[in-house]
Amino acid sequence: LASTAPSRDDFSGRTLGDYRILRRIGRGAMAEVYLAEQLSLARQVALKVLKQELAEDATYVKRFQNEARAAAALVHANIVQIHEVGCIDDVHFIALEYVRGQNLRQLLDRHGPLETRLAVTIMRQAAAALHRAARAGVVHRDIKPENIMLSAAGEVKVADFGLSRIAGAEGVDLTQVGVTMGTPLYMSPEQAEGKKPDPRSDLYSFGVTCYHM
Repeated sequence: LASTAPSRDDFSGRTLGDYRILRRIGRGAMAEVYLAEQLSLARQVALKVLKQELAEDATYVKRFQNEARAAAALVHANIVQIHEVGCIDDVHFIALEYVRGQNLRQLLDRHGPLETRLAVTIMRQAAAALHRAARAGVVHRDIKPENIMLSAAGEVKVADFGLSRIAGAEGVDLTQVGVTMGTPLYMSPEQAEGKKPDPRSDLYSFGVTCYHM
């Protein structure tokens, strides 16, 4: 399907293949996230679009695709699911499950430290997601409140495997030894030193997140 010519700044109101983009709902270092309607299935999705200035760099394109591969391999109720990965008119995108609700950071900003029962519920579901990722050999690398989504129905879903690495896979880890990746307040000591992380690194970041709660 053809797309309308998008603005370099904002894709809102445009159509990209099967997706009618409604509005921008988030921004990151590599990509912008939009709420979109998948026309063929009449459902809402989150559409992550690689920033145009990065799409011209093969390294960033590979890293973007790596995120999709890592997340798509993890099928679990507590992990945001990948619907499609594509490129139309040189626009690279990932269509993701849209979680209606808020992230843990937003909840903490509004309410402060959480009541014990709610905190334990969030911890249990997030831990189940990390257990599934560890079994698949996937290291998230950026566990923090912003990447723990809370649906209106009370479901917890871990999002954004943008810095993920598949342990032991050649050519998949696109970060460099000695380069610090992640969010400083939550990263493990080995990540802060630019060393190779493993699933225990995610547990450290998860522990800091739990302390924050």
